[in-house]
Amino acid sequence: MKLKIHLSLAIFLFAFTPGYSQNELARTLTIEPGVGIHTNFGTDLLFSNLVQWNPTKRLAIASHSSFNINNITQRNFNYVKTDYNYSLNQKFGAGTTLYSKNSSHTFLFMAGVKYTAYQETLDNPNFNKVSTSITSLSPDYGMMYSLKRGWKKYFFTARFYLPLSPWLTYGANIENVQGTLRDTALEFGMGIKIM
Repeated sequence: MKLKIHLSLAIFLFAFTPGYSQNELARTLTIEPGVGIHTNFGTDLLFSNLVQWNPTKRLAIASHSSFNINNITQRNFNYVKTDYNYSLNQKFGAGTTLYSKNSSHTFLFMAGVKYTAYQETLDNPNFNKVSTSITSLSPDYGMMYSLKRGWKKYFFTARFYLPLSPWLTYGANIENVQGTLRDTALEFGMGIKIM
């Protein structure tokens, strides 16, 4: 319920915030920190930052970094405790920016790497204490949409990231869509125009 209220407030702020013209957004460098969730609603928390540079009016080059706390509730069930479960993502991309009277819309193709670390411990009084950990490095690529709306130097931002892996990596099978939906991200934040 709280998630719906927070999303509704964010959408309301975007809809009624005064915007800026396309001339103020062209040829700029912006830094846009944000907080988000994966679309498996409520189990992951993301802290992210998008640095975007528009060397020309339509061309956009970006770097997206994020720290993901996976399964924020940290399970402790049947003597199995999740010690940590997180991911670090770094992606770079290029695309185009479209401007309207009050906002800008950026469409980017992003590619990079994702590092995931996970550890669980079995702490049952009938057995010896045992821990297992897994780390992995995997490709991360997909499409990102970024909306900017606000004042001349400061603005609100919303981002939507749709990964193209593992769905396209393992074939266009409907069973692979679940992994793609699990990693789809929705982020909200504030941004500042540097130059």
